[in-house]
Amino acid sequence: MIRKLNLKDNTIRSYDAFAHSPIPRSRNIPRIFDTGDRYLLVGTSNQGVKLFDKMTHAYEDLLSYNKQLSEIYVRDFLHYRGDEYWVATELGIFIYNLKTRKDTNLVKNVRDPYSLSDNAVYTLCKDREGGVWAGSFFGGLSYHPQQYTLFEKFFPTGTPGSISGTAVRKICKDAKGNIWIGTEDASLNRFDPKKLVFTTYAPSGNKSSVAYSNIHGLMAYQNELWIGTFEHGLDVMDLKTNKVIRHYQYGADSNSLKSNFITHICRTQRGSIYIGTTNGLYVYNRRSDNFTNVQFQRGYRPFVYAMTEDSKGNLWISSFTEGIYKIETGTGRISNFRYRKGKKNGLRNNRVNSIFEASDRSLWLATEGGGLFKFREADTTVETYSRRDGLPSNFVFGVLEDSKTNLWISTSKGLACLERRTKKFSTYTKSNGLLYDQFNYHSAFKDESTGDMYFGTIKGLIRFNPDEFRKNRYNPPVYITGFEVQNKELAIDPAGQSLKKSVVLTDTIRLAYNQSSFNINFAALTFNSPLTTHYAYRMNGLDESWTYLKRNRRAYFTGLRPGTYTFRVKAMSDHGVGYGKEAVLTIVIHPPLWRTPLAYLIYGVVLFAIGWLCVRTYVHRMKSRHQRKLELLTYKKEKEIYKAKIDFFTKVAHEIRTPLTLIRGPMEKVLKEADDLPLIRKSLLIMEKNTARLLDLTNQLLDFRKVETDSFSLNFSECNLNELMTDLHDQFKPVMDQQKISFRLSVPPIPVIVRTDADAVSKIVGNLLSNALKYGERQVVLSLQTDGIRENSVAIKVRSDGFIIPEAQREKIFEPFFRIKEVQKKPGSGIGLSLARSLAELLQGSLSLGDSEDGMNVFILTLPGNTESRAG
Repeated sequence: MIRKLNLKDNTIRSYDAFAHSPIPRSRNIPRIFDTGDRYLLVGTSNQGVKLFDKMTHAYEDLLSYNKQLSEIYVRDFLHYRGDEYWVATELGIFIYNLKTRKDTNLVKNVRDPYSLSDNAVYTLCKDREGGVWAGSFFGGLSYHPQQYTLFEKFFPTGTPGSISGTAVRKICKDAKGNIWIGTEDASLNRFDPKKLVFTTYAPSGNKSSVAYSNIHGLMAYQNELWIGTFEHGLDVMDLKTNKVIRHYQYGADSNSLKSNFITHICRTQRGSIYIGTTNGLYVYNRRSDNFTNVQFQRGYRPFVYAMTEDSKGNLWISSFTEGIYKIETGTGRISNFRYRKGKKNGLRNNRVNSIFEASDRSLWLATEGGGLFKFREADTTVETYSRRDGLPSNFVFGVLEDSKTNLWISTSKGLACLERRTKKFSTYTKSNGLLYDQFNYHSAFKDESTGDMYFGTIKGLIRFNPDEFRKNRYNPPVYITGFEVQNKELAIDPAGQSLKKSVVLTDTIRLAYNQSSFNINFAALTFNSPLTTHYAYRMNGLDESWTYLKRNRRAYFTGLRPGTYTFRVKAMSDHGVGYGKEAVLTIVIHPPLWRTPLAYLIYGVVLFAIGWLCVRTYVHRMKSRHQRKLELLTYKKEKEIYKAKIDFFTKVAHEIRTPLTLIRGPMEKVLKEADDLPLIRKSLLIMEKNTARLLDLTNQLLDFRKVETDSFSLNFSECNLNELMTDLHDQFKPVMDQQKISFRLSVPPIPVIVRTDADAVSKIVGNLLSNALKYGERQVVLSLQTDGIRENSVAIKVRSDGFIIPEAQREKIFEPFFRIKEVQKKPGSGIGLSLARSLAELLQGSLSLGDSEDGMNVFILTLPGNTESRAG
């Protein structure tokens, strides 16, 4: 029931809004809306919308069911404009015209990202821009913007009647007004522009179906549709039966196509049908039903990209790499225009995607990476339009002209409109309602009967009529939305001085001196296409000129001096008529307190601290310099002492060596004659052993000195390392056994022959074995290895147990006269390992202490497999 309250006498009258309607399941009326005149819109819970006359108290059912005959539950009403009303229901939104009594139902489509987010719409609101906000039960808010630039979008939704493919390539119109669309990924589509229904014709394997799903060329004439495919030849479809009646493909004879890749099909004013392929241009012979190859210079067959016929009947051909060709009508004369190095204002790009003749008979070339060219045939020069002139991309795919002679240009980064009178570009992108910014090659068509333009993208098809575009005269209000100091949002502090309330409601901000670097955020209240809103700002007191922004909504200021500044910002919608009202913010930056006594005291303390620090730094530097001098003197002194010590030892060794040699000879004779005197022989053996040791030490010292002074000579010859290792093993075995040390030898079964100094190798290994005997406890292993060593090298390893040398001292032990504390009780000179390493380097090898293995020290002597003779 509808009840009316009379405020004069407080009486209520009731009116039945269901009297002559079907018996309702519920008489609930959730919403009543006054149209402003004599009518009420009545929203019911199961009988939709009713129109109630306040004068006659009669009603009529306007909208009771949707197309599926489901009952409509009304939630809200909105008057949009004139006789147009929007109705929020449980079945989506209905846009109803009271005058025409026609409605449009907006519903949720899970495959359509541009549809309602939920069908259960509870409330509607119209904003100042003319956009409608819809609040739903499950889908949150949906926004329907005011359409200033209406781009109809067609893309695959998986439902009957939708387009089948995304990569739209070719578009043409037949005599019945149907629009034919060839895609590169889903075959052929026929579009009914009135019913907005697509019909798909896909390959089925039958001869009457299209040959392939990748279509590059289309041409409709009378009852035939010519279809060019990718590498599957040419089809001709009968438009009465929608079946393929002829098919042409590559053939060996002279009157056949020489390529199955059909790129373009063009019918001229004279009725000739030209077929462009990747291997030449062909003209169709209707009588003989075959083709004639168009002969270019020197029999060349160009890669034809696109064709167009100008108003004079000349055929213009764009090629893949050779610029453009012109075939003159009547004479058949062929001219080629291409990039010429050094030609001023000539063609700058030989890859031309398409050619378009405007209404003033000017030719426009869409190029791959070179932008848009206006071609002047008279002097073969071009006028170039590129990104520097406002074109969104230099990759241009197609050109069309509207009724105002403006050019619409598809690119890889949006759709551009060139106003030829002013030579200014307007760019439309996804933010303006495009389906996608990436358009496709040769995919542009204008329906001359309606003015509708069709452009193909890689995500589907768009349709629009430039004559229906309206200027967006709404100047959105702009607000300052944020204020950041040193990249941190300025906090609201009611008791402070900087920001006492939200910056949106603030007209003055006071800052300290150290807050002079800040950035200001702002935004325009426009939801139509917020990403395309342009901004301009200036800071009075700093710079009186305006700074223009296209994308950014933030202004940065760094290190402003103390003073008073006025920040102004304004906004303009994309393709709007001008900038709107400014937002103004006054900014006061206070000077620093640098003249107070406290400041001077601080300065004095700082200066004193700096002076003290400088003096301290200077003293520390002088001490460091003095310390370095002392260290240098100490080093020089130690070097001199070391040299003097070596010189002394060398001289003494020379003096001792001769007597020792003289003593050793007679002693050996006495030993031979003392076999019958055991006590004397034992004493003589001890003397002979110590004499040999002293002579060995003397020789080591002399050899060490020779190595140091580069006077040690090597004698390289073929050396059997197996035999050498065996001799050393036999030499040291008795002594090892006497010390109860297990001494093992490991050599390869095949003799290892190298070119080296056998005496030097023997000295190195002998020194290592002597150390093993001296410091080892239970076992010593001498091994010769060729496996696991770097190429063309051999390794001699001496492993022994006993005290494990620490990792930190692995290099120190090779220094002259260095001895480890833990083994200093045992006799030794400290030059054996240093001499051994020096000899190893003279042999072009190396001597090192490796990682311990099984609790044993491992000394490794590495020798090259083939060493040339070298003297030190």
